[in-house]
Amino acid sequence: MANAWVRGLAMLGSALCFPALAQVQNQCAIPQTMPKSWAIIPPQGETVLAPLTGYVMALSWSPQFCKEHGDEEKNAAQCDVPRKYGFILHGLWPDGDGLKDPKWCKRVPAVSAPVLKQFFCATPSAGLMQYEWAKHGSCIESDAERYFRIATRQFAALNFPDMEGLSRSQTTVGAFTAAFVAANPGMSADMVRLDVTPLGWLKELRVCLGKDYRPVPCSRDIGGEESDTRLRIWPIR
Repeated sequence: MANAWVRGLAMLGSALCFPALAQVQNQCAIPQTMPKSWAIIPPQGETVLAPLTGYVMALSWSPQFCKEHGDEEKNAAQCDVPRKYGFILHGLWPDGDGLKDPKWCKRVPAVSAPVLKQFFCATPSAGLMQYEWAKHGSCIESDAERYFRIATRQFAALNFPDMEGLSRSQTTVGAFTAAFVAANPGMSADMVRLDVTPLGWLKELRVCLGKDYRPVPCSRDIGGEESDTRLRIWPIR
């Protein structure tokens, strides 16, 4: 099964067009001009330089985010668009041993406008891209384009279950995880974690990856909800 995953990534690596990813997601309108991006200085005392053990790919459920934050002007490019997003790439995070996850490894320059546009369909927020690059990407790659290309490639390799159908049904974290795993041969339930709001609405999906970017069982410190937790999914509107 792992070989099938690698072959899929190889095909994506040679043929992936990131605007095509947007079509799969049934959305994407890249702004003609991007807001000026400013470099983020690592917060004092928050740098963690620790050995890398793998990665966590975090995917935000955009309908829930926009339900809570869609009226904020800074989120207009994600939320105030005719064709709505489903899952978006929150970020690719370096994972360390236990709670020692590498972060803010070095000061990095701002993400350029061409790079923001190139990967906007996966992460439709210039501010989020800059933050992810500074906090997490600085510990993974030497430049922003390489970081977002690798992260987006992992995102594009995923298949998603019928989210519209799941949003209309009463489900649980375990049932959603089973549906997601069934859509992604080679994965198992222990490689996936879900984060929900206090009222049980789907907030974020996390997939655990090894140093070779293949899916692996998540370590205990990744957290996540119990399988019998009731799950509600805000629909794409």
